[in-house]
Amino acid sequence: MNKKLVVLSLDALQSNDLELLFNMPNFSRLKDKMAVIKNLKEIYPTITYPIHTTMVTGVTPDIHGIFHNQKSDISPEDHDWSLMGSNWYWYKDNIKVETIIDVAHNNNKKVATVCWPVTAGDKRGINLPEIWPRRGHKEEAKKVFQEACSDIAFERYYDSYISKFDWKNNEDLVRFTPEIALDILKNDKPDLLMCHVIWLDHIRHVYGVSGEEVHDCLRQLDILVGRFVDATIQAGTYDDTNFIILGDHGQIDIERIFDLNILFVENELITLDENNNPKDYIAYSFSAGFSTQIILKNPEDKEQVERVYRVLNNIKEKYPKCIDRIYTKEEALEEENLKGDFSFVVEGSKGTYFGIKYIGKPLIEKGEEGYYIYSATHGHSVDKGTKPPLLAFGPSIKAGVEINTKKMIDVCPTIAKLLNVEMKNVMGQCIDIVK
Repeated sequence: MNKKLVVLSLDALQSNDLELLFNMPNFSRLKDKMAVIKNLKEIYPTITYPIHTTMVTGVTPDIHGIFHNQKSDISPEDHDWSLMGSNWYWYKDNIKVETIIDVAHNNNKKVATVCWPVTAGDKRGINLPEIWPRRGHKEEAKKVFQEACSDIAFERYYDSYISKFDWKNNEDLVRFTPEIALDILKNDKPDLLMCHVIWLDHIRHVYGVSGEEVHDCLRQLDILVGRFVDATIQAGTYDDTNFIILGDHGQIDIERIFDLNILFVENELITLDENNNPKDYIAYSFSAGFSTQIILKNPEDKEQVERVYRVLNNIKEKYPKCIDRIYTKEEALEEENLKGDFSFVVEGSKGTYFGIKYIGKPLIEKGEEGYYIYSATHGHSVDKGTKPPLLAFGPSIKAGVEINTKKMIDVCPTIAKLLNVEMKNVMGQCIDIVK
């Protein structure tokens, strides 16, 4: 008999959270039923949208096409790369390959996706994607969600839930989706529900990797997981439902801000207007947190590419504490399976965040005057930081299995196995947790 599957992505859940979680009411009662993979090796860069796309495709960014959260843009009207700004890879059409969501639909599964990255525009099933009106664009929230959601999701949840939230407030973005997912579980009994919960990621960004605020958030997530289990009990589907709970990346505390674009202005790679916004450029730094992608206006111009490379190496020599590695696009592809519209990728030293300012002091240590970013982030090499875990339980899961390390590319074939569908052309393998 085919089983149902609930996939909960708890953004920024990391393996050293497990000790705390397993001493909390809901995780402790589920522990003996679980298979535990302590460490999932992510893909580069360790940011949300590329990783979540790998989760549903089983391939790396050079194949699935999502290599950053946001689309690069340096125009004076829109160079805001903050959470609420610019243009993200929201829409499903940006993915270049088949996803497990596609395969589930093609196998006549009832599918619900709630706040799952890169699903906007998918009108199948119950789809309420992660999207919001862009700051400064005067976008009407109702129109944004009507275009992005499936019709049933929009009709059922826009007026009753989504319209009530303040889309200028990150706190509202953090909290609104789980209630919708719980409603769907109880009333629609989907074969596959995938829900992205960004609460812990937000708390770690604001307060740092550890501390009482993080502990409190983990307590709230323990309650939330219990509510998801209870929702299947209320729906009468618990005995036939498998659960996967996983993180996408860890976080690292920020020690300094390194504004590479300020140095690009000094090296005449960026020209500013009277408002100190970019007017023209040869190259600019497009931050991914602890790494940054270097975008060239004319990437086919070999002289310009060589000039930018020289500037980057000179900066690395002048600021050795800030840069670990400069990848050419060829090296990024060969070594990290990363391909995009960049010519170089710069990997920062541990704790070095790549800022987005164009004027001022290029290097600001935490605690110094002018420090303007939050407390922790990600976007670093897969060789740094604490890894995310994967926990699974349900009628098809081998209880008590404990595995130290697997890869993020293994998640998709594992989901496919639990759904009893075939996922072709994946790079990973099903994790040995399925009966």
